[in-house]
Amino acid sequence: MTFWVHYVVPPGAAGDRMSLPTGDEVIGFAQTLDVDRGERMVEFSILAVGAGHQIATDIDCTALLRGRAEEVAAARAADAWVLGFAACAVRIHELLHRWYEVCSESHRSSVEALQRWLTAHDPARDYWAPIGAATTPLKGRG
Repeated sequence: MTFWVHYVVPPGAAGDRMSLPTGDEVIGFAQTLDVDRGERMVEFSILAVGAGHQIATDIDCTALLRGRAEEVAAARAADAWVLGFAACAVRIHELLHRWYEVCSESHRSSVEALQRWLTAHDPARDYWAPIGAATTPLKGRG
């Protein structure tokens, strides 16, 4: 089973250069990203979740966790791409995007609440990483 890398963009973090869906709309597209050894085509899907947005990719999160070089490079490139449009985001394993299903509406509007929830479930940050403003760099494993 393959799990994908997702990003949570908190409310207000997306800049005006990012095309944002409304309601149940999903914006899907492929984007060529510069990676360590050339280019990689990454599939993106952007959807509105709560007051923020979620971005799904076709980057293999399991391979990223195992430190496979091509997935680490793709995640770094996708991090940079996301930060080109948003001040901050949280990169998460596909299994953790269920956060939106189990939290209250008030928590969905706070990146700090998201990070507290993720820390409680994965304090080692094996399955998630903040990127952008006031965050720490990408861990070696992804």
